Amino acid sequence: MRFVLHSCVLLCACRGAEHPRPGHAAAFALEVGNPGQTLRGVAGDGSRVVIARGDLASSEVSVRNGWHVTLPGSAGAVAMLPKYVAVALAARGKVDGIGEPLELHGEPSAVIAALDPATGAILWRVPFDATELARITSIAPLADGGLVVGGAFSGTLRVGDVASRGTQTRDVVASAGKSDGFVATLTADGHLGWIVRLGGAGPDAVQGVAAHGDRIAIAGTFSPPGAELLGEPLNAFEERLPFSDDFVAELDLTGAKKWVQAFGGKADDAVAGIAIDSAGRVAVAATIRETIRLDGKDITARGDADGLVAWFSPNGEPGASALVGGTGFDGLRAIVAVGDRVVVGGFFHGALGLGKVALDSANGDDSFFAVVDASGGIGNAWHVGGPGREEITALSAVPGGFIAGIAHTAGLTIDRDQVPAPTDPASGAAVIGRPAP
Repeated sequence: MRFVLHSCVLLCACRGAEHPRPGHAAAFALEVGNPGQTLRGVAGDGSRVVIARGDLASSEVSVRNGWHVTLPGSAGAVAMLPKYVAVALAARGKVDGIGEPLELHGEPSAVIAALDPATGAILWRVPFDATELARITSIAPLADGGLVVGGAFSGTLRVGDVASRGTQTRDVVASAGKSDGFVATLTADGHLGWIVRLGGAGPDAVQGVAAHGDRIAIAGTFSPPGAELLGEPLNAFEERLPFSDDFVAELDLTGAKKWVQAFGGKADDAVAGIAIDSAGRVAVAATIRETIRLDGKDITARGDADGLVAWFSPNGEPGASALVGGTGFDGLRAIVAVGDRVVVGGFFHGALGLGKVALDSANGDDSFFAVVDASGGIGNAWHVGGPGREEITALSAVPGGFIAGIAHTAGLTIDRDQVPAPTDPASGAAVIGRPAP
């Protein structure tokens, strides 16, 4: 039986923000569910919230109390920039409705569509078309109005329209194995800046990208043997094991490598995302199993799996880390920087201690948000629970706070705020708010 979660969006702001202020987040709660659709991505600028919802065939992107448009394919990550709203789409075959028709070859391939922030009109679109498959996992705004894009592909990946490429080859990369990761930049008017492939013979992927000033950070997973990034080997915990490890790296604005770090253990690990805080530190959110090695030190999960927030200096030196989990199967799904700290969203089963906050899922599976600082300390935390199932699907920063998408099948409680059960437990979206310290 196909199981799809109902969805909501959480908007958090600074303490004391009881009413909306221009350019700042404000606490609110709003149900915006649509039958037949699930939440795919959220973004905002403190006064507007963009929500992307859809199914496998089509998607709806809307601004709260504003416009809405229907796009082909399945929407994913969303980013709000001053001059456009960027939406990542997964699509296959002939694609109409986003400018000139596209013929995509992958099963699926991907497209970045830029929408006018005032009307939702299509400004430009850039296909990421692969001979086998291509998916975009994350996007982030650049300071110059461009975009950094991360994901994974198999076969040959081509970026941009065929007619506009001419004889150039800088927009084409080929995978070295089952699947490889990629990171690329797009200009503010929708042209490719550069694209970098990473990986080896096993399955590899970029799971998160972040940008801050002239900094670009990426994180993801890789598998032996032979994985590399721009000629630098990604050293696995054990080259003879086929399980995935994690990596984090920084590139400059030209796509050149600045530093790379790898960490992992004997079991499969996963990366949920990456963030750069206001001090230039890099934080990676991951889910680990058993014991991993980071900077020569062993970190052991308390249960079947735990979340991990690992900090790195602006020069790539490993810093503090925070293990987020209890004795059950726990982990992280998203991360975003808010000032000099990060907010992570994750899932847990049973009892969970987050700093001074004790959570209990009553033997079910619930979700949470937590604030983590660069010393590895955990500050405030929010319990996301209900009688059904809850899952964090998106997390994005806004001035003074963050917004997050939460999927759920029944009524939802976040501390004292409540969202009613959806009329269609399989789909929908809501917007809820919570002040953050």
